[in-house]
Amino acid sequence: MKFGRVLQLRAIPEWRESYIGYKRFKRLLKRLPTAQSSGSFSPTASLSLREPSELEAPLLSGPYAEVEALFFAALDDDLRRVNEVSVAETESIETSVVLATGGEALLSQEEVAALYCRLAKLRSFMSLNATAVKKILKKFDKNMAGTGREPQLPSVMKRLEAEPFSVCRRRADGMAVELERAMPPDKVPRLRQLAQDALKRAGGGRESRPNALPLALSLAAGLVVALAPLEAFEQADRPEAQRCLGVLVATVGLWLSEAVPFFATALLVPVLAVASGAVPPKLVHKTGELEQAPDIAKRVLNSMFNAVILLVLSSLVAARVVARCQLELRLAAALQERLRKQPPLLLL
Repeated sequence: MKFGRVLQLRAIPEWRESYIGYKRFKRLLKRLPTAQSSGSFSPTASLSLREPSELEAPLLSGPYAEVEALFFAALDDDLRRVNEVSVAETESIETSVVLATGGEALLSQEEVAALYCRLAKLRSFMSLNATAVKKILKKFDKNMAGTGREPQLPSVMKRLEAEPFSVCRRRADGMAVELERAMPPDKVPRLRQLAQDALKRAGGGRESRPNALPLALSLAAGLVVALAPLEAFEQADRPEAQRCLGVLVATVGLWLSEAVPFFATALLVPVLAVASGAVPPKLVHKTGELEQAPDIAKRVLNSMFNAVILLVLSSLVAARVVARCQLELRLAAALQERLRKQPPLLLL
C-alpha cells in the first residue's frame, strides 16, 4: 500500500489537519519540470503548495532557488503545526503520567490503560509525521537529481532530531515504559493490545474488514421482509414485489450501517435481486419458455450498464488522466513559450 494511503487511513481524526501535507508535496514534485543546465526551469511548473485543486494552480516560472524556498517554507509550516500538537499533548499526558507512576498511584488501572491508549495515539501521530518527512525528502532529492544540488535528506533529518516533536517523541517513548512498569507484569500484554485496538478504531481499522454484525442484521432484515406473510402482497399475488422490498430493506441497512464499502453494496444489488427472485422471468419468444437465472442476470446487468454509461465513464477517466499527467498545464506552457512575443495569437 502506498504511504499516502497509509497516512490517510492511520491519521488520528482530531489531529487530521495537523499532519504533514504529504499529497500536496507529491503534487508539487510532479509539477516540477526537468532542470536545465543553467539551473532555471521552464514555465511548466505549478508551485502552489496550498492550492486545494490541481486544476486551479497557476503557471509559474523561476529559478531552482525559488522552487526550493517554496518547498521548504511549506515544510516548515507543516512542521510548526506538528510541533504545536506534539508539545501540547505531551505536556498534558506527562502531568497524568506523574500521577500514575508517583510514589502514591492516584490513578486506577482503567485510567492508566486509557492514558496509555492516548499516549499510543500521540506516538503514532509523531511517528507517521517523521516517516512522511523522510519519504517526501527522498522524493525531493530524486526529482532534483542532476541539478547540481546536494541531497537535502541528511541535513534535514539531522535538523529534524532537534525539532520539538522529535524531542516529544523520545519523551513519549519513556512515558510508555513508565506506564508499563506501573502495571502488573501480567497486565502489560493486555495493555498493549488495548492500545493497538484504539489505534485501529481511530484510524484505518474501520476499512480493513467488513463489519460482520451489521452485515448479518441487514441481510436478515431483508430476508424476513421478503419471506414474511404480508397480506397486501398476498392479495395482489405479487411475490416478486415483496422480494424486491426485501432487497431494498437489505440494501438500505447496508448503506446506513456501512457494514461493507459503498461500492460493494452497490454491486450486491443485482446479485440480491437475481438470487432472491425479485426480478420476474420473461417469456423467450424463440423457445416459448421462461427465462432462466443466467438470462435474468444478463438482463439486469444490461439495464444497469449500456453504451451511454460507458461513454460517460470513459470521458471521466480521460479527464482524470489529463489532470493526473498535467497535460493541460504542459500544453499551456508550450503555447506560452512559442507565442510569448505574439500576444494576439496567444489570446486566440
